[in-house]
Amino acid sequence: WRALPPADSPGQGTHVLVGAPGVGKTTCLCKWLTQLVLLEARPVEVWRLDSGTANTAEALSVYCEVLGVPLQRTWRSADDAGKTVRLVDLPGTDWRSARAMDRLRSDLGRLGPCQIHLVLNGAYDTGLLMQQVRAFAPLGISDLTVAHLDEEARWGKLWNLVLGTNYSVRFLSAGQNVPGEFLRASAELVLLRQFPA
Repeated sequence: WRALPPADSPGQGTHVLVGAPGVGKTTCLCKWLTQLVLLEARPVEVWRLDSGTANTAEALSVYCEVLGVPLQRTWRSADDAGKTVRLVDLPGTDWRSARAMDRLRSDLGRLGPCQIHLVLNGAYDTGLLMQQVRAFAPLGISDLTVAHLDEEARWGKLWNLVLGTNYSVRFLSAGQNVPGEFLRASAELVLLRQFPA
C-alpha cells in the first residue's frame, strides 16, 4: 500500500475529479468539500465546469451555498494556491470514446497544473474498473477514489486496484448522504472491512 501525501495540504494546487458518468464524482467532491470546510476550517473554492456536455450537478451549487463556499461556472486561475483548496467538478466522460477523452484532455490542459483524481464505482466488476483506470491513465492521474462501496460487500477486490495499477487509493466513499461516509483509504481499513472481527 503506497502512502500518499495529503491531497489538500497547502500548495497542492487544483484538484479535479474525473471519471465515467454516474460513478459518484460530484458526491465525493461534496463530501470532501464538507470535511474541508466543517472539520478543517480550510478556505475552499469550487468550480462546476462544463465539458463535452453540460455539468448539471445542481446539488453541488446547493452544498456550496449552504457552506458559504464560492462556486464558479467559468474557469479562472487563482494566485493563492497555497492558502485555498480549489476543487473542480467536471461531467462524466465516456471513456470508450476517443473524442470524449480528447475533449477531457483539452479541458484539463486549460486548467494548468492540477491533481487529477480518478473516481471509480466500487460496485463495478474488477475487469471494468481496470479498463477504466487504463483509459484515464494517459491524463496523468494522481490517485484513485472508490465510491459506491455501500453497494459492494467485497472490499477485497480493492486490492486489485492497489496491486494491479501504479496508483494509490486516496479516498473510500459509501452512500449518497453528505457528509456521509468518506474516509481516507488505508490497508488497515480495507482489511477491517474484508475480515471483520
